[in-house]
Amino acid sequence: MHKTIAFILSACLLLTGCQADTDSSAKSHYDRLNREIEILKAQAQTTPTGSNIRIVVNMLTTNSSDYDLLDSLFQYTDQNIIATKKPDVLHRSGLKLGLANAGFKVRLDIIKSNLKYSEETELFLVLADGATGYIDVGTEIAVPAFYYLGRWYSAADYRFRRAGKSLKVTAHKLPNDMIAMKLTPVFSRFTSDAANMELTELTTAVTAPPGKTIIIGGTTGQDKSIATALFSGRSKGEKTQTLITVTPFIW
Repeated sequence: MHKTIAFILSACLLLTGCQADTDSSAKSHYDRLNREIEILKAQAQTTPTGSNIRIVVNMLTTNSSDYDLLDSLFQYTDQNIIATKKPDVLHRSGLKLGLANAGFKVRLDIIKSNLKYSEETELFLVLADGATGYIDVGTEIAVPAFYYLGRWYSAADYRFRRAGKSLKVTAHKLPNDMIAMKLTPVFSRFTSDAANMELTELTTAVTAPPGKTIIIGGTTGQDKSIATALFSGRSKGEKTQTLITVTPFIW
């Protein structure tokens, strides 16, 4: 009787040990595959293939009182390269876009050194030719109301505090080695049912050579414009405004 019990216990221990070894081996294999996948993903993001478009985005945020300095940078851009379906709607929105000229970078560095307060964020998107991505501008619409296409949108009726703000970007490589981008402002989680609102009437097309910088911002002094709703925010109790630069590359 004791021998039988001992054999059964030995068999159970042996089986348990085999199961533990199997589980350990499976977990090790899973971890290894997971590491290999992460490595491949990192390589896909950092290794140029020539078939994708890499968009480098820089967001420079400063106090609203200093934003006039950033707004002056549009003097160093070509704003005639912008195409939009409804120029009058774009003008009323307060949005401004331009292609940086030779003096832009030098002027930007001078202005940055004179800002009382600033924050910079850099990110990038890697898109397949013709694909779409989003540049997250921030959260919360920091104005009480804004005007778009003949009607007012107010914080009393919409979810301004929970809204996300972004620019939808669709990029194409052109046969002449230029890059074409379409930019559309988007307010997400904006309505009572958390739906998105794409401001398609403000979709803007920009064509630029690889490595050329596009500047995106808004005019100052229009507290209820789309531009202010999209690019303004709050930091440490003060109003802020953001200027965005976008630089595409063949990747």
